[in-house]
Amino acid sequence: MRDRILNIWSIWKFPLARETRIGFLLAMAVIDIVIVAPLYLITNHLMAWRGVTIFDPTTSMDFSIPFIAWTVIIYQSLFYFFYPLPLFSMPDTKKARHEALLLSQALIVLAFISNLWFIICPGEVHIRSQAKDAVDTMHPIFLSMFESLWFMDSPYNSWPSLHVSTAGLFTLFAIRWWKHQPIKQWAVAIWWILMSLSILTTKQHFILDLVTAIILLAALWRWQVQPSLDRLEAQPMEEVSS
Repeated sequence: MRDRILNIWSIWKFPLARETRIGFLLAMAVIDIVIVAPLYLITNHLMAWRGVTIFDPTTSMDFSIPFIAWTVIIYQSLFYFFYPLPLFSMPDTKKARHEALLLSQALIVLAFISNLWFIICPGEVHIRSQAKDAVDTMHPIFLSMFESLWFMDSPYNSWPSLHVSTAGLFTLFAIRWWKHQPIKQWAVAIWWILMSLSILTTKQHFILDLVTAIILLAALWRWQVQPSLDRLEAQPMEEVSS
């Protein structure tokens, strides 16, 4: 079972058959979306329908952190910056394509573990009320961004934060691919830190959600991603692709 998880999965035959780099990435992204998006949306809205909170991780710090409306721009960068990162960072090599597939596999496992925990230990992010109390004072652009966010995302996706863990996963691979470009490496790392902090200033998550997301990401990298990358380094490309 562990060998199957660590090796390249058979679901990637279609992306691997694409000749162009953009074709490969788009095909891979479609498979990611088909698997991950329904998993999250169904779980999120099912927990909202249940309306049950098993554990409330609120601390005094969660309430003391100020609501900063404009940081929703940074928060939303998960979608307009981190998810498209491979388009800009992945080299056009066969090895990099296989590394991108390992990224996608880790993303799927990350989503599965997180959503399973949302079901086992649901918790309402009730501090979202601090943001809603400021609706009358928000700039219309920020308000529209929050309203679309609240419409799509019910407040039952507490811990661990998928925003932090998935963006962190894309960041680590971008840093790997930008091996000899330290400015880009530092830039993407700093932006990930800012995005992680924005989950608190937008009142989308608790502090515990941030901490547990980092722990989960570290565990996933240690037990799945790094061993998979090590296997990839040790195997000829022809064997990996078969």
